[in-house]
Parts: sequence; C-alpha cells; structure tokens
Amino acid sequence: METTIAIRRHEERLLRRRQEIAAVLEHLRQESEEVTGNRHFDWVDQAWDDNAARTVDHLTELYRAELAGVERAIARIRNGTFGSCRACHRPIEPARLNSFPQTEFCRECREFRETFEAAA
Repeated sequence: METTIAIRRHEERLLRRRQEIAAVLEHLRQESEEVTGNRHFDWVDQAWDDNAARTVDHLTELYRAELAGVERAIARIRNGTFGSCRACHRPIEPARLNSFPQTEFCRECREFRETFEAAA
C-alpha cells in the first residue's frame, strides 16, 4: 500500500490535473460556441466548421472522461481505498500509480479487462 506522503503527492497531482482539465473544457466550450455560431454561404467553409465542431465535441468527451477518472481517484483517496485494485483488491504497483494516478486496476487486471473487451 502507498505511504501517506505518496498518497498526498498523488492527490496534489490529481487536483492540479483537475484544474487543468477544467481550463481545457472551458476553452473547448468557448471554441464550440464560436464554431457553431458560424454559418457560411460557402459549403466548403461550412463543412470545415462542421468538422471543427465534431472535433471539439470529441475532445470534450475525452476530457470529460479523464475528469471523471480523476474525480474517482480523488474520491478513493478520501475514502481510503486509493492504491487498491478495484477488481482483485491487491495493491496497485507504485510505478503504475506514479505514471497514471487515476488508475483503478493493477496491471494484471487491466490486461485481463483489455483482453476481454477486445474479444467482445
């Protein structure tokens, strides 16, 4: 299990990441308003803006999904379950947490899930 100092360091990183994502989401919201507000008489320009709007929407969904993972990790820190695999309940490898602090699964369980999901 992670030490208190390591957990605090992970929490600080997650809180910073949450702020970064919030700033990006605000920028994407503004970008979306700008792009969707444009209407063109030229079909090429309109197609360009429609594509840009789809790209902004896709990026927004990716960042929202990451934000949800960050929020879940912060909740696990606060309820004392951070660093334990959601599937097998064994400790998650410290190197894995250092690289990806919002991870919910140990390497072995993640690989199993990916194999299962690929087969489905």
